[in-house]
Amino acid sequence: MASTTADEPTHLPPRERFWVAVAIVPCGSMQGMDTFAVSVALPIMQGSFSATITEISWVLTSYLVAAAIFMPFFGWASRKVGRKKLLLCTIAGFTVCTVLVATSTSLYELILFRFIQGIFSAGLNPLSQQVLLAAYPREEHPKAFSWMSSGRMVGVMVGPILGGFLTELLDWRWVFWANIPVTLAAFYLVARYIPEGGVQKEAKFDLFGFICLSVAILFLQLMLDQGERSEWFESNMIIAFAALAGIGAYLFAVHISTSRNTYVDPRVFLNRDFFIGMVMVFMLGFMIYGMAGLLPKVVQHHMGHPPTSAGLVMAMRGIGSITGATVAGWLLQGKDPRPTVTLGLLSMAGSMWLLSLITPDVPILYVMLIVILQGFGIGAFTVPITACAFYSLDPALRPDGTVMNSLARRLGTSIGISVLVSVLVHKTQSVRTSLTEHISPERLRELPLPESWNPDEQPGVMRLNKVVDQEAEFLGFLFDFQLMTVLMLCLLPLVLLMRLDPKKKE
Repeated sequence: MASTTADEPTHLPPRERFWVAVAIVPCGSMQGMDTFAVSVALPIMQGSFSATITEISWVLTSYLVAAAIFMPFFGWASRKVGRKKLLLCTIAGFTVCTVLVATSTSLYELILFRFIQGIFSAGLNPLSQQVLLAAYPREEHPKAFSWMSSGRMVGVMVGPILGGFLTELLDWRWVFWANIPVTLAAFYLVARYIPEGGVQKEAKFDLFGFICLSVAILFLQLMLDQGERSEWFESNMIIAFAALAGIGAYLFAVHISTSRNTYVDPRVFLNRDFFIGMVMVFMLGFMIYGMAGLLPKVVQHHMGHPPTSAGLVMAMRGIGSITGATVAGWLLQGKDPRPTVTLGLLSMAGSMWLLSLITPDVPILYVMLIVILQGFGIGAFTVPITACAFYSLDPALRPDGTVMNSLARRLGTSIGISVLVSVLVHKTQSVRTSLTEHISPERLRELPLPESWNPDEQPGVMRLNKVVDQEAEFLGFLFDFQLMTVLMLCLLPLVLLMRLDPKKKE
């Protein structure tokens, strides 16, 4: 296959483009499987290392912090060594770290290897996007991104089920061993079918920009991760994290605006299509992973279903997403993207609204159907907004565009989880206060209550408190679903600003 450079939009023949898309699929799957399978295995890992909740949470936090910090680095690195070589190094490093994590003998080893694994995982999504953008002509970008989205959703769909199954029957280490065949397949397919390209000899490393942005991302991630436990800005530590993140972001913004050959080219943010796409991707990350942390708990703790049922419910979202991405890729070739984006937004908003109306006794099948609708919306939304973000972006800016687009999604994930958890906690407290104001021993004696709820005895009072806490938390979850409905609908005005003709350049 012929090599291409970042400023030569020489696209591959149809047959070679097909195999490039096939090679990218496992790159998305391996990352999705790892992230979601680990979240299922965390309780078992906590017991295995006799760790506290705070200590074991660093298994996820270290991974997410590393991925966020080093994601922009791969924009510069792809220009320096080329897309294919860097992607192969990334997959190889991810594979080695997976083995190291699976053979960890202490919690500190596990956290260290997860941090290094997060560094390599940071390059998978932006490099995959760069490969597809270079291989496919602009009018076929939606089709290419539908392949990529399907691969990611396969991992999201399989990860929770496989993680729960392997953890229950074997050991938490098998969660990582199970990903090795996928990483090996990704390495082979990339080595076999991805063409060389993307090297720019004049690429120079901007150390000051790297430090400033890394400081901003590091302390933002730490603030978001530790905020709820430390009661947010009532803690001096959280205030310090916020101040350092703000200083880093300010210095980075001033630096890229006043210097040449910067860590991230500021011209990428001046492109209207890209900026709108980045905002929408941020909100998509806010919803997808925030939802992943809410719904399983509702299914298990409030609807009374086992963990396997919760895993199946979340797997339905993957099925819907693959369907939505496939339909979007077919609809969007050279056509106005706005109807498809609107369909995706309304599907996601509608699914969240339906979830905000559920009760603890609704059939699990009904919840699965809602999640399938949500997944369809995610797929139908992801493909056009990703493709539109790069419609008019200069090919020379694609390395910066792909890393910032991926970083926006990652930060949306972190902020989404923090915001939704904080809203859940405060809404639960508010609802509990409201409920207890209407409960008195005299009023309870007038109601036909079970004997175990006797307000004159300590066990009865404890039982009543437990019921009140459970109801308050359930209503808090419903409020989160309502909030996400509103946030999705607030994106509709941005659809009007999207470009009508995808072939038109600025």
